[in-house]
Amino acid sequence: MSLTVHGPGGRAALVLSIAALLAGLAACSTSHAGSSDAQTLTLDGKQIVDAAQLEADGERQLAYTVSFGYVSPTGTGLPRCWFARIGLTDQVDGRLWCGPVQVPSTSPTNAWVPIPLKKTGENASQVQLQVQAPDVPLPGNRSTPVGDKLLRADGSSMDPKAVVNRTASANFVAVLADTEHKSNADLGLTDPVSVRMHDDLLAVNATGYGRPTSFPLGDGATLVPDKGVQLRVLRLHVERPGKTDPAFAAQQWSGWTPQPSTLTLQVEGRRTVLSADRLPDSGDVFLIYSVPDKPAPAESLILSSVGANSLDQQREVPGGKPLTQIPDALLTPGGVSKVPANASQQITVKTVKPYGGVAAGDHSAQVTVTGVRLGRQRPIKLDSGNYQLVTDVTPGKALLEVAIKASGQLPAIMGGTVTKDSFALTLPDGGKAKLVGVRYDGDLLPAALVFEVPAGVKSVKIGVSTGSVQVSALGRVDLTAAGAPVDLPLDFG
Repeated sequence: MSLTVHGPGGRAALVLSIAALLAGLAACSTSHAGSSDAQTLTLDGKQIVDAAQLEADGERQLAYTVSFGYVSPTGTGLPRCWFARIGLTDQVDGRLWCGPVQVPSTSPTNAWVPIPLKKTGENASQVQLQVQAPDVPLPGNRSTPVGDKLLRADGSSMDPKAVVNRTASANFVAVLADTEHKSNADLGLTDPVSVRMHDDLLAVNATGYGRPTSFPLGDGATLVPDKGVQLRVLRLHVERPGKTDPAFAAQQWSGWTPQPSTLTLQVEGRRTVLSADRLPDSGDVFLIYSVPDKPAPAESLILSSVGANSLDQQREVPGGKPLTQIPDALLTPGGVSKVPANASQQITVKTVKPYGGVAAGDHSAQVTVTGVRLGRQRPIKLDSGNYQLVTDVTPGKALLEVAIKASGQLPAIMGGTVTKDSFALTLPDGGKAKLVGVRYDGDLLPAALVFEVPAGVKSVKIGVSTGSVQVSALGRVDLTAAGAPVDLPLDFG
């Protein structure tokens, strides 16, 4: 009986006797074949030759992955490599599954690194395999074994989906959704924290911080730090205007399309970008990570605005001290201001032509402020109908967006591109703010107006100025202020 070993292309390269092959492999094998607990593992119906040696080779490969910080061990001791059983027999998948580990920026649940096995020889009853380079999951992604049971050549087995306590080793970074909303005191997050940062597409506010000796993971398991590291938990409230603000959902853009902002954790100079899939559009998460077991390890968060006029804002954790220059436009605690009740102005609109069932003549209407935002980037709509992301990088300046809604018996015609000039934003010193652009839809008045203002402005007034404009298909339209402009105290806390 002989074993045919196939090289690249499937051509027979060498014929060896089974006895000679097994004897040569046994010389360097770590197999437990002599143990009564050893089991035979098969691939496609053929016995895998020296499965234990493959496990050992896979663990050596995985050691490099761990040493570079691509994954972090979460079990007891070093990760081990296993075969994944298929079905109810000793048939296994054609890969090793090595772990348990945690891929930085994923959930704190166990993940596994698949290692492909290359077929290097086979006969009618046996197959020889060779370990290949690990398929390390990309940051923010996880791999889980096929099947529901992992096997080793020594007869041991485990359920990869079993709920077990986990260990945070070096380079551990996980994002866990805060679904139970327990108090900080109950979770051991009682250290002072003051980290708050935002741009126009992402905002984070630290609401808790701690150095617990263990942390519950919500699935019945508990996370503890490994030797040589300490555990940190940073509780964050996340808002993603880039996802929730309809202005960013436009399809046609002139110039740079808005790019999602990113959030990065830096520990002792090592950066881990948090996966956008782990951050809610509006909600709370726990950022769980390990730091070296030493006094005052360096921890910080970095919020990166991506695209044209890119920007990194970095703040120390937990104190919030800025480690980079923060633009004046982003120094407020948040970018959204509260809108006072009854923030409305009465106006009169006079038309000279009937349109869409609305007769010519005077029409009473009301303009109401529905939202106020301050930042350095805002989307506007050009006369062409395309959207554009405008950025103000002037020192001491910011962009103030005022969203409005008109109510009353007004012609349903798109006129925002010309009626925009009938609005004025008055600053505390009596000066008029520069209008940068507007967004409009199918109504006579704009949907939002964007002005350049001093970054530290505390209040403004906005209203319609009396005057006339020419609206296509409607002719002359007279706008008259029938009430005082709207007072807007600005509160971005």
